[in-house]
Amino acid sequence: MQNKLLLIDGHNLLFQMFFGMPNEIPGKDGQNVAGIWGFTGALLKIINQVNPTHILVIFDGEQELNRKKESENYKKNRIDYTKIASEKNPFSILPRIKAVLEELQIKYLETQDGFETDDYIKEYCKTYENITDIVISSWDTDYLSLVNEHVTLLTYKGKSSVLYTPEKVKSKWKIDPSFFADYKALVGDAADNIAGIPRIGPKMAVSLINDFGHVETILENIEHIQKDSVRLTLDIFKNDLMTNIKLIRLNGIGSIPISLEKLKMNKQERKTKEILKSIELID
Repeated sequence: MQNKLLLIDGHNLLFQMFFGMPNEIPGKDGQNVAGIWGFTGALLKIINQVNPTHILVIFDGEQELNRKKESENYKKNRIDYTKIASEKNPFSILPRIKAVLEELQIKYLETQDGFETDDYIKEYCKTYENITDIVISSWDTDYLSLVNEHVTLLTYKGKSSVLYTPEKVKSKWKIDPSFFADYKALVGDAADNIAGIPRIGPKMAVSLINDFGHVETILENIEHIQKDSVRLTLDIFKNDLMTNIKLIRLNGIGSIPISLEKLKMNKQERKTKEILKSIELID
C-alpha cells in the first residue's frame, strides 16, 4: 500500500515523556519544559521511524467513561491528577503539547461521549485498514488485538522500540492477535484494575483460546474442558469473565471524526529545540 497512517496515543506518549525525562529543562518563564521537550523529540523520532503519509494524535478527554457502566472498579487504580500540583501533573503541559502539534501542522483531537483513545483508534483501523497500512504508537497492550497484516503496534523506546506484527505477537504470546482481548479477559489487566479469573494463568488462557477461541465460545464449551478445577472456576466466574471482555474488547465509536484525506503528513525536517523556540518556550 502507498499510504501509511500513524495513530499516536497522545496521553500514553505524554505520560511516558513527562515521567521519563531524567533532568529538568528550564523554559523561558523558568518552568520545567522537559516533558514537552521529550514529547516533541519522541514525536519526531517516531515519525522518522514510521515515515507516515498521514498522522493523527488522539488524547483522552476529561469525561465519565462508558466502560465505567460495566464496572465501577475500571481504572479505579489511576491517580487523580486534578488534586496534584502542576509541576507533578502531566496534564499541566497538555496546552503546550497542542501548541507543538499546531506548529508542526499535525492534526489532533480529544475523545468525547464517554469513549477512550483506543475506541477511536479501533474505528480508524476498522475504517481504513483495507486501504492504508496503519501504525499505532502506544505502550498499551490493548492495541495488540488490532494487529493484523495491515496494522502494527509500535512501542516507542528510541533505538529499542519494538514493532509488533502478527508474527511477533504469535511468537511472544502463542495466540493470534485477534484473541488478545480474550487473553486479557482471562488473566486480567492490572493497568486498568481488571482482575483475572482465579486459577487461570497465562498458560491455561493460551490453552483455552487455542482449543476453543473467544471467551464466548469457551463458555459455550465448558463441558468439554478436561480439567475439573478449570471447568468449575469458569462456571462460577462466567459473569466476571463476560464483564472483563466488555471492558477490554475494542468496539469503535461508530464514525470517523477526521477523514483520512485531512490527515496528510506535512513532512518537515525540524529539530526539537527549533520547534520549542518557535512557540516561545525556550530562548
